[in-house]
Amino acid sequence: MCLPSMFCSAKRLGQARSSRPQRPGRNDPMRWLDGGQSAVMQALDHGPAYLPEGLFAGLPERVLAGMKVHANTISHARLVALEDTFPRTRDMLGHESFNALSRRFIVQPGRTAAALGQIGAGFDAFLSDAGESAGVADMARFEWCWLTSYHAADAVPLKLEQLAGLAPEALLDCVVQRHPAACAGRFAPLVQRVIGAEVPGVADADAILIARPDADVLVSPASVLMADVLAAAENPVTIGNLLRQSRECPDDAAAQADAMMQSLAAIITAGALIAA
Repeated sequence: MCLPSMFCSAKRLGQARSSRPQRPGRNDPMRWLDGGQSAVMQALDHGPAYLPEGLFAGLPERVLAGMKVHANTISHARLVALEDTFPRTRDMLGHESFNALSRRFIVQPGRTAAALGQIGAGFDAFLSDAGESAGVADMARFEWCWLTSYHAADAVPLKLEQLAGLAPEALLDCVVQRHPAACAGRFAPLVQRVIGAEVPGVADADAILIARPDADVLVSPASVLMADVLAAAENPVTIGNLLRQSRECPDDAAAQADAMMQSLAAIITAGALIAA
């Protein structure tokens, strides 16, 4: 099931291209632009002392005043980006608390230079370190996983039909890998309840699967074994090796292999694997 409009605001976030820092050059406007932007962002991150002399014309006082205006504009854009990225987390914390935490977060080392599309990376860990509950921090983790899935590279998902009719040996030799937009994991009970109110089955599931096989990000209930299978397919792996991994500590090898195949079929159906 595709999550409804609760996350539509995240779709407005674009992915900014990162620029390779270069020294400004008078005879190369684009090179100056890259180098100048890097210098400005470094000054915003570490203070006006890091602004190269002569980068801007005019009196130092006027340059500093302009930098303050620019810093305020960037700060506002980053705060808005965090609000758009973490709407459910913001609802849990309340606007004032979320805003105060966001202002502390965006002045962390390296945050100023982060592209808007990456501004929320690490926000869940920051909330945890700030003393917020595990449920709130995990909601931020879930929302970041959702956005990461939305912005991930496109890839053609593996279909069960592609495996139908294969001989057992050929099936075991098939190489699969995690879809770039897929992730699965366990989340705090609070996250399960909130998302479960909109996605049937998630509230009582052991894990959550997030995938984007086509245009929409899909959220669905998952088992711990499904999450383990997806994690085991982080790099290209044959289906046979996946099955062998599941038998390392078996109480009932046949039953575990059957459960493994069911989990594999479920994540393929969800569009979470690709043929490698």
